[in-house]
Amino acid sequence: MGQKIDKQKMQEYKDTIKGKFDEKEIKHMYKLFHKAAPSGRMGRKEFKKYIEELSIFKKVDPTENYEQLFRGYDRDRDGPITFKEYLQYHLGIVFSTDELFDIVFAMYDADGNGYITRDELIEVVTNSTRWMGDCDVESREVQDLIHAEVDKIVMFCDQNKDGCITKDELVAAAEKHPEILEKLKNLA
Repeated sequence: MGQKIDKQKMQEYKDTIKGKFDEKEIKHMYKLFHKAAPSGRMGRKEFKKYIEELSIFKKVDPTENYEQLFRGYDRDRDGPITFKEYLQYHLGIVFSTDELFDIVFAMYDADGNGYITRDELIEVVTNSTRWMGDCDVESREVQDLIHAEVDKIVMFCDQNKDGCITKDELVAAAEKHPEILEKLKNLA
């Protein structure tokens, strides 16, 4: 797939992003995506390289594969990320649209069973904290802070107190406390 987008595809992409990005922005994202994934499908290896080339994280571990971020992009969990999924991710993250619920939920629901557990929350927050490079995530103090933050999130979201957060519980919590979704987005 080259760098040109035909009119039909452009219209499909515009429909996907609901008019939130203009053609110039779509073309720019298309170019970035296809630089990382010339075939039009970004696998885990290409995704790792893409994320590392963005230089958004201070601490890069050569063994890291950014799985939680990959899950946020790979909406259908079929393995590779398509350009349409790439657009949907950016739509949700930039404009905090309804897609943001799906993105955030996918990032935290590591096993894809439809529930976010306390352990999944801890894993994602720990990974993100490590990537930012400002804290030693192995220290007791940082672990205590991560666990306290996760406990607050569970308290807000787990309505039936079964130890798991469903997407419906997340939506309900965000309706009462809109800051919760933004917090989860930032912690991932």
